[in-house]
Amino acid sequence: MVSLNRAHELADNLLLHILEDPELLSSLLGRSGLDPSELGTVVNGPGAHEFVLDFVAESDERVIACAEALGVSASEIGMAARLVSRRD
Repeated sequence: MVSLNRAHELADNLLLHILEDPELLSSLLGRSGLDPSELGTVVNGPGAHEFVLDFVAESDERVIACAEALGVSASEIGMAARLVSRRD
């Protein structure tokens, strides 16, 4: 089971990973339609955790790659995404 605090921590770690990976960052910007200068506003806003987890969870391939990069299970990312979308 993933707690809400753990889900937020995981989302923060995923965001750092995305920011360090040019391909993921490009996909995030393309999916969201954000200009790079607007990204800071979104990731510092109230829905940041949900935004990041939704982006990662929309692709099984992305979930697996991110899980491997962070050393967590893919199911933990999925549970975090579901939890945050209901409660964040």
